[in-house]
Amino acid sequence: MAWIFLLGSVLFAVLGQLFYKRYSTQKARKWLIIGLTLFCLAVPCTMLAARDLGVGMVYIGSSLSYIIAPVFGWMFFDEAVARSQWKYFVLIMLGVIVYAW
Repeated sequence: MAWIFLLGSVLFAVLGQLFYKRYSTQKARKWLIIGLTLFCLAVPCTMLAARDLGVGMVYIGSSLSYIIAPVFGWMFFDEAVARSQWKYFVLIMLGVIVYAW
């Protein structure tokens, strides 16, 4: 269950960033409210995940947001993801796998 909370924490934080990005481009208040709500939902998920997994694992697992956010930005906002960024995404993934192993 703790892994689900960690996944929820990462996804809520990333989705909060995406809705905040949408707010910055469209200035519709509803995007800001949705984004802030998602950020707020990330907090209890993080706390519940840290209770069982430990702060170290949650901290490392949260680094996945550095991969997911740019990929979602590319998918939903047509933001460019440089070729060099993909190499760093692989490094982050390897680091998470090694730490979790």
